[in-house]
Amino acid sequence: MPLTPSERQDRFQAAFVGLAIGDALGFPLRGIPPASLARLPGLAEDFAPRPRGKFAKGQFSDDTQLLLAAAESVIREGRVDGRSAAAHLAWLWQEGIILQPPRSLAESLQRLSSGTPWMSAGAPLGTRCPSVLSRSLVVGLLESGQRARLPHDAGVLTVITHKDPVCAAAAAAFAQAAALGMEEAPLTPAAFCEQLSLTAAVHDKGLAEELRHLPRLLTWDTARALSQLRKVGVPPSELKGVDGLPSHVVPVLLTSLYAALKVPHDFREAVALVLRCGGEADVAAALTGALLGAHLGTRALPPRLRKQVLYMDNLVDTADRLFRAHQVRETLATALAHQRRR
Repeated sequence: MPLTPSERQDRFQAAFVGLAIGDALGFPLRGIPPASLARLPGLAEDFAPRPRGKFAKGQFSDDTQLLLAAAESVIREGRVDGRSAAAHLAWLWQEGIILQPPRSLAESLQRLSSGTPWMSAGAPLGTRCPSVLSRSLVVGLLESGQRARLPHDAGVLTVITHKDPVCAAAAAAFAQAAALGMEEAPLTPAAFCEQLSLTAAVHDKGLAEELRHLPRLLTWDTARALSQLRKVGVPPSELKGVDGLPSHVVPVLLTSLYAALKVPHDFREAVALVLRCGGEADVAAALTGALLGAHLGTRALPPRLRKQVLYMDNLVDTADRLFRAHQVRETLATALAHQRRR
């Protein structure tokens, strides 16, 4: 049975809130090595009381802010529009409200704010920052019914800040994962990852192959699998001195997908699995939270975390407005298909 409109709307809300919860759980832990995290109990039970020293409990980071900004653009335009999305992302920088963005993202937003065209402002080839991933959730949800444009539109949202095709491939794969999570009949891990691989291959065949092979790691010991995933696609020089997940789009994406596939019915356990990886685990925890939210709905999100994540009303309102934009697209697509058959 397909999802009813109210069930689909609930999945939109849960994806947004799930991403924000994972982000807010990981934000105060960003950069902490795994050995230190091993001594902390219940990483996904409650938000740290003083994340990063000066922020309130339940505060999320730039990843959720990028999601909300991209969503506002899509809601306004009714589609993914590069110029509009760039203006909405640049606004975060212009207003000085984006929270601790990575260097490559900050430099791109600064160039956008200075008037550089949106197709030219992104970080150069070779910069593969995981900050591109969260905003592609908008594409996955908006196009969850009609997914033909998904790889292209995920690439548009990505190139605004990062030009490397691996970033576009990873963003498209995450968008497809969220869209597939909305399906009532779940795919097997192999079929799921095959769909992600085909989507990623539009931009980068190397990442496509890694996604195709991801299901075999589900049979490995968890610690061994996570240790392997943190190294995939990362030059050895970028792993030197890094304890935990590196700031690289490939291992962050693969680790979040692995957790969602390994623990597909328990939000806390899946997010905690990622958080214990350390390093850039906040981004991966946000993605994992979004995927489980899209797949399971609001009922799967821990009530305490739903209540305490900051700006909950704004998250739900934005998800609802994106859902209405999705409904308009679906109605138009159905009407066009009907006309073609006549």
